[in-house]
Amino acid sequence: MAKVFLGVGHGGSDPGAQGGGLDEADINLGIAVACAHKLTRHGVQVCMSRTKDEDDPLTEEIRECNAYDPDLAVDIHTNAGGGTGFEVLYHTLGGGTGKILAQNIEAEVKAIGQTSRGCKTRANSSGKDYYGFIRQTKCPAVICECAFIDTAADRAKVDTADKQAAFGRAYARGILKTLGIKVQPEQVTEPEVQAAIETIQTKTGLEEQTIRYLLDYQYGEALVTKLARAME
Repeated sequence: MAKVFLGVGHGGSDPGAQGGGLDEADINLGIAVACAHKLTRHGVQVCMSRTKDEDDPLTEEIRECNAYDPDLAVDIHTNAGGGTGFEVLYHTLGGGTGKILAQNIEAEVKAIGQTSRGCKTRANSSGKDYYGFIRQTKCPAVICECAFIDTAADRAKVDTADKQAAFGRAYARGILKTLGIKVQPEQVTEPEVQAAIETIQTKTGLEEQTIRYLLDYQYGEALVTKLARAME
């Protein structure tokens, strides 16, 4: 069974970056919980560095990750510094599975409407990975920065639980693709939404994956329902 470690940046006495009344630590946790839920539903074992607002130092994250011995590791963060867009960092030397994981996650994040600053590497003065989470973990690892908390337009993409969950599910799809696990359809409980999906697919021929992307947008179910009504 595949194993994935999710590092949940900051927490407790360390709120991380802040903006618009939001703390990075809370956004990171919202994304991680949704990511873990989707991975678990696909039979992947998941270990999160924290599941609540508590101190979670990087050294402890790295220790937990290596002790868990996962196939892949993703450290979840929110950016700051006045920019816009998602970015993901991977291993500087060789790329390998870490680069593939970064590219797969980036593609899924772009599919839910977030712009991307790209898949990147960063080396220190010794030519090794600058970031400890990538440098010191023993498995392929990436660091994901979902958006800039101090830029209003970017912050608006992650300022609710639903929006954070959309990022978490996007990360999970990228992880599953890297693991070679087929992504299953989202569970839809509302009969009206299910009927709307069937109408759209019948009339447009849209693939199931495209429907999932629509559902992952904020108010996605309402959007799908309105589209179906317009097609009747």
